[in-house]
Amino acid sequence: MASSISQTNFPPFPPLTKPPTSTSIVKRLYLCRHGETAPNALGVLQGSGIDEYLNPAGVQQAECLRDRMASIDIDIVMSSKLKRARQTAQIVYQKHADLPFVEVEDLAEISWGDWEGQQSPELRNLLESWQEGDFEAKAPNGESPLDVEQRSVPALYDILKRPEERLAIVIHGRLLRIILSSILYRSLEHMSAFTHHNTCINVIDAIIEMDPTNLAAFNKLVNGSMDEQVAKAMGATRPTSLDDNIAVGREEAEAAGALNRSAAGSNMPDRVPRTLVQHPAHVRFVPIVLDSIDHLPVEMGGPTPAAQK
Repeated sequence: MASSISQTNFPPFPPLTKPPTSTSIVKRLYLCRHGETAPNALGVLQGSGIDEYLNPAGVQQAECLRDRMASIDIDIVMSSKLKRARQTAQIVYQKHADLPFVEVEDLAEISWGDWEGQQSPELRNLLESWQEGDFEAKAPNGESPLDVEQRSVPALYDILKRPEERLAIVIHGRLLRIILSSILYRSLEHMSAFTHHNTCINVIDAIIEMDPTNLAAFNKLVNGSMDEQVAKAMGATRPTSLDDNIAVGREEAEAAGALNRSAAGSNMPDRVPRTLVQHPAHVRFVPIVLDSIDHLPVEMGGPTPAAQK
């Protein structure tokens, strides 16, 4: 299947963010989602309880991701231990076979519990509970966003302690929403802002202050409007979805955003936390590109030529 974009003529991603202080460093994360699976195609919930390989379309998507990443300088390829993420990462690894390949158990997808493999009629109610700020809500015998954040975000901070500076990491859709909301906003209130197409690329720069005595200057220099940074990184408008199975229109999406913005108000009990992660003061994240699927042809879910302009 031929791509509408030359496999050797991809536009470069923006340059690495400049370190804000003389004692800080910057690492680049390429956070990718896996290719399509049969459960994805069927529109059923697929969390950590379903461990499927890619379907043929997903393999083709992963090959497009491989070609997109082939010319990018990276130091390591990583993935969750679930088959769909590992297989996608292994295909990307074909062009970087001299690098380390590492699997991380704590980067598994959220568990949908009793709803795995189903189109649960209760899903919308659960997602609306999350939008209203109840991040303890979960499917029966599943995980809540707070549960997932507590295992995955510390795992990401541990990854940043590694010596590699340019890291390609293949993970999962809902997990991406949770991680991006947590590391960018230090709260789960913005999960619905982050779309996650199959084999999308999220380019995130991690700014790390190496001198503990320089934190005041560091934090002063890296502060800024995250809403503006996210909007710029998102680029062209993409379809918004509550999750893989429920598509929503612009009005509903805007309403969801309003719910998220008001979640810290009096509608939710004080006991419901917005995050349970102690984010280190010496690390800040900058969104560079979000949900990039320019490597996919239109027939595989990629943007139309008009959307790319």
